[in-house]
Amino acid sequence: MSATPTPWMELLSRQFSNVHDEYGPNSQEVASAFWVLSRIKWLEHVGEPLNDDTITVVHSWNDALKIINRDLATRDPRYNIAGHLEVSCIRIDEIFERIPDRDIWWQAAREEAKHYAILGGIPQSRPRVDRDKVYEYLYEFVSMLLAEIIGSPEAECTYFREQLSWFHVGLFPCGWEGDWPVGRMRVF
Repeated sequence: MSATPTPWMELLSRQFSNVHDEYGPNSQEVASAFWVLSRIKWLEHVGEPLNDDTITVVHSWNDALKIINRDLATRDPRYNIAGHLEVSCIRIDEIFERIPDRDIWWQAAREEAKHYAILGGIPQSRPRVDRDKVYEYLYEFVSMLLAEIIGSPEAECTYFREQLSWFHVGLFPCGWEGDWPVGRMRVF
């Protein structure tokens, strides 16, 4: 796939006249995220050849699933139980602990996000447990994306917004090579 992903700043720059502060000071960006999420063709281009030297290419479902594996005995300790990079989640959690209203805004955004179904995904030929892991990973991605937007700029984290660009073009960002923020995103 030779298409260059649209930068997340552009994806989340749409302005809506009917959006005010229902998700806090970053409500316009949250609304833009909903707009983008409603148009994603989830994992539509997974497995297609990639030629991008800004990422580490993951070549198979098996490799992608090893990265997001929730088995505590065999998973990379840098990743949380949902398969997401722990350090990025911690930064967001710390902001939410200091400003309680952020949790209220996030819960409202998560409720709204239920209207934007995560469709598509892993092939039906994969075991059910794999399909469930990927779905849970995608659901948690949406949840953390919204938390990151609501918690910005204090969280000093763009990890999930950077992933949005890859999901938007139908690929599967599934981890990080290196010690984040130094390194490269892994994309299948």
